[in-house]
Amino acid sequence: MAKYPPYVNAYGKISDVFEGIKSASVPPKFTYDFLSTVLGLTSSSYRAMIPLLKKLDFLDQGSVPTEHYKKFRDDSISKSVLGEKVKEAYNDLYKASEYAHKLDKDKLTSKLKTVLGVGDDDKNIPYVVGTFLELVNLSNFDGKKAVKPVQSNKKTEESTTETRKEPIHRQEDEEHISIKRKFGISYTINLNLPATTEIEVYNSIFKALKENLLDE
Repeated sequence: MAKYPPYVNAYGKISDVFEGIKSASVPPKFTYDFLSTVLGLTSSSYRAMIPLLKKLDFLDQGSVPTEHYKKFRDDSISKSVLGEKVKEAYNDLYKASEYAHKLDKDKLTSKLKTVLGVGDDDKNIPYVVGTFLELVNLSNFDGKKAVKPVQSNKKTEESTTETRKEPIHRQEDEEHISIKRKFGISYTINLNLPATTEIEVYNSIFKALKENLLDE
């Protein structure tokens, strides 16, 4: 008797379950009641998803969510987490074809028949193929995380810092000049002016006095 890898008849509903896993809180146990009440998946066809999740190691044998279940809820690594578990669950297929997830439907069907040793009339093969392809669509097999682009604010921060520094330095310079003027040396100058009626002479004397002493 062929040893079939994981499959469900209603494989078109697989994405509904994994979307629900992401949107809802992690339950103490993943039960039929949780499927219908919390996830809103009331059709009886969803019941087969619990054994599927167990074979993918998303639930333990007591239907308690595993660490893989919890990691899958992180959008940045969810596809990689599922891809890793798909490779494990379909180990025999991957032994026969290292890049099985890249096979089209016809080639995948042919490869599975060879691996399982079944004929063209096998009734389960279409479900196995459908289940595998649905899981592949939800997975990532290159080992890379999906990282959301984050705009760097480094340049903006540097520009803001420089803008802040400039008025600070200008303020410090102005304070320095003010202090210098406030605490300058006081002195008395006795000036003997020459006896002359030429006003230009006095102007030159006072101008020189202002430029060389008063502005220091």
